[in-house]
Amino acid sequence: MTQSVILTSPHEVATYRTLICENLEKSRQHLASLCASEDGFSLFQQLKFKKKVVEPLSGQPEHLLEAINQSQTYLVSLAAVSLLFHLHPGHSFRLNWGNVPGYDIQSDDNSIIAECFVATSYRSNQKLRRDLLRLSQNTTAAFRYECFCDRTFTDKSRIYYEKLFPMVKILPLSL
Repeated sequence: MTQSVILTSPHEVATYRTLICENLEKSRQHLASLCASEDGFSLFQQLKFKKKVVEPLSGQPEHLLEAINQSQTYLVSLAAVSLLFHLHPGHSFRLNWGNVPGYDIQSDDNSIIAECFVATSYRSNQKLRRDLLRLSQNTTAAFRYECFCDRTFTDKSRIYYEKLFPMVKILPLSL
């Protein structure tokens, strides 16, 4: 789903997180039913070609892999905004979900920007490096953050990237 959402309080973060978790539970129930009723070949064909789960925000039918990727991206963005509310009280934040122009997160006055992602490896597609380069090239934002979930990222890696991109604060997150 492609949309921009403006969040003005941590309460709104919790509301979106609850909605996503409810839709993930609906998807789990659909998958459990499908797993119980189909043989392996049919199951995997349906998961590949048919919309058998629900989109995490809208609840509309979606493909499994899309729902997995979208849900994790939404959740890391919400975790990042929750942290930004704590670090920068008094601001509201726009989340740009999907293919929306701009940064993944922008404050109401554009003084705070953030990019977010979830990956099995931060090295995949050079995503971390590309985000850090993009954030560091912004000369107007007072605060620049890279927020992501990756279970292979270490403190040693964080120190390395923060030396390369000193204008960007790297915030590894857990979901």
